[in-house]
Amino acid sequence: MSLRLSVNVAVLVSAGALLAACQSGGSGSPAAPSSTVRQTVVTAPADLQLICASEAATRFSVASNAVLPVSSQQVENGQYRVDLTVDSGRAVCVVDDNANIVSLERA
Repeated sequence: MSLRLSVNVAVLVSAGALLAACQSGGSGSPAAPSSTVRQTVVTAPADLQLICASEAATRFSVASNAVLPVSSQQVENGQYRVDLTVDSGRAVCVVDDNANIVSLERA
């Protein structure tokens, strides 16, 4: 057997072993989607997130471009929690559907 043929056979055997290893991890049928993988989260409307960011800039005496909403979620019917970065720290704002700030504090 020539060296070139030996190398080709070794590559094919390695590729076959790799393919078999990748396929042997499951039952062969695709996994059913799980409803627990992701939750449906209602986020705050953009205007309410920006109201929180603006109020945080005012209360904490920082430039408005130093405050950024990073996440939000509905906490009660008609109220949202908005997580903010403020300068190098964090803050949490709770705002209602009428754009009233319920609470705003550094985290």
